[in-house]
Amino acid sequence: MAWYDAHAARYIARTDSFRYFRGLEQDLARFVELLQSDAVVVDLGSGGGRDARWIARLGYTVVAVDASLALLRQCLVGAAPTRRVLGVNADLSALPFAANSIGGVWACGSLLHLPRASIPAVIDRCREILRPGAPIGLSMKEGRGAERRDDGRLFTYTSKQEVHDWLASAGFESVTVRGPARNEWLLALAISPRSV
Repeated sequence: MAWYDAHAARYIARTDSFRYFRGLEQDLARFVELLQSDAVVVDLGSGGGRDARWIARLGYTVVAVDASLALLRQCLVGAAPTRRVLGVNADLSALPFAANSIGGVWACGSLLHLPRASIPAVIDRCREILRPGAPIGLSMKEGRGAERRDDGRLFTYTSKQEVHDWLASAGFESVTVRGPARNEWLLALAISPRSV
């Protein structure tokens, strides 16, 4: 997280507009269609808050979760006019939410920064915190292997089948994986089990 804390303004300038991510608004819309009207949505790895603000403008309460305190602060400043975005400074592998308490989880470009072996446990935890029948939206970059870039950030690439298997193994239902689109990005949507 040191890179994100040190370069928060630069990162936000490069990622805070949908014009840089053609098709992402449509992916978000597909996810939002699955939400109940009273859903509280967790945006995992919220960064500067682009997606959290978009969801909040539709009337949902969003809990932005980021391990970078600098990014989370900027997210909350940018979202202040909506009054619907809360912030939690937490690691994705230690989500501080009660079981069956969340109405949706959106994880766009966040899980790819975890080691491959850690991703299934985070997806399992997402299923635990989601209410029965609540959706998860997961976007990761298609590719092989992983790389640690010169700036220290880890990028773990995946396949449609692997993402599908992670979600199915965690017990999610109605798993679909679309793409690649948006420069090799996959979008997976799934529903937490309707009965616990």
